[in-house]
Amino acid sequence: MPPTNPTPLDDTLPEPLTVEQAVSIGLKRNPNTSAGIAGIAAAAGTYRSLAAFPPIDLSVTGATGNTSAPTVNNQNSDVFIDVIGNLDTSGQRHFQAAGARAQLNATRYRFEESSLTLAQQIRDAYWSLVAAQAQNQIAQQSLADVEKVYQLTQTQLTAGEVPRTDVLRASIDVANARQSAVSAQGSAHAALVAFNALLARSPEAPVRLADTLTTASTTPTLLPDLPPLPELLRQAQRNRPLLLAAAEQVRAGDYAVKQAQAARLPDLSLDYQRSLLEPLYAVIGVIRFPLLDFGSVREAIRSAQASRRQAIAQKQQSEQQLEQQVAQAYADFEQARRMASQYQTDILTPSSTLLELAQIGYQQGATGILPVIDAETTLRNARVGYINSLLALYKAQDEILAATGAALPVQPQAGITLH
Repeated sequence: MPPTNPTPLDDTLPEPLTVEQAVSIGLKRNPNTSAGIAGIAAAAGTYRSLAAFPPIDLSVTGATGNTSAPTVNNQNSDVFIDVIGNLDTSGQRHFQAAGARAQLNATRYRFEESSLTLAQQIRDAYWSLVAAQAQNQIAQQSLADVEKVYQLTQTQLTAGEVPRTDVLRASIDVANARQSAVSAQGSAHAALVAFNALLARSPEAPVRLADTLTTASTTPTLLPDLPPLPELLRQAQRNRPLLLAAAEQVRAGDYAVKQAQAARLPDLSLDYQRSLLEPLYAVIGVIRFPLLDFGSVREAIRSAQASRRQAIAQKQQSEQQLEQQVAQAYADFEQARRMASQYQTDILTPSSTLLELAQIGYQQGATGILPVIDAETTLRNARVGYINSLLALYKAQDEILAATGAALPVQPQAGITLH
């Protein structure tokens, strides 16, 4: 059979693309969503099949006999029709259906949890791409600046105004800036590929984002002040599908135990039998009592009880995991917001001032070119570091909202430029 051509990826996106649009598109296109929906449909089908009334069987039986072993109507041959229905008097099918319903609910909650995780990944990838593009622009601008300085030192060397060591120092700075530019381009490309993968797009497909990051004088306003940690934990316990899925799994374990125990109870079946050759019929009721259990029922009950204990332990583990995630997200957000604010006041602004003073000193002839080169390097590193601190702040916001299972607030306006 010849190979089929893969379905082409849909690369169309709104322009410019906001983070909320990216999340909406990614949740629709990502294969994880299709897999989760199919899993819910499968679980729903299993539940409906068990919740429906058991099927009624129809059988046709031909019988032959002789004088020593005649048929039931004393004829040498006959044909019987049997209509058989099984009544769930033990409750096994009922408990099995109830367990399937709990499994269906657990599947739905697991899908919601995976969608919550996917949404966080898309937001993180969006802001990573925004930051990578900003750092790429900084690297390109820095390269242009150091090349100008290098050309200036070359001119001054020709005029005999600076020693050759200044030219060598400037050339090294150019080489470092070129390395940084290449690295920034690679990081921007990697961020684009990762972002496109989450949105089920071609790896190289371009995208124009609505948000930009530049050197900022103030940190962006994201979440308001967080409530106390205990309140965040209560929010998570109410909202997180992770805990709801674990609770449904425990419920499914309860029904599995009841189903296994119900195997010890009698079941009733009704059989309507009619002859096709003679006007004879019979209604037969059969009660099946478990007589001897050689271990199958007993071990099935033990297995179900062990599975239920496992589900309870996993629920407790999910609760501990949730508490750890919320506590870590709380600490990460507070730290990221504090560091972004301090980075601007303690590093970025002084670095800008340092470059201005170095340039003034160089223009007045009080210093050589080396202090200017060093100040430019310091400011370049400060700009990149500040962009990284803003990225950490955006990711910390995504982390706290995903940990609590809360809906994201309105993101900053499209085209925002922090300056």
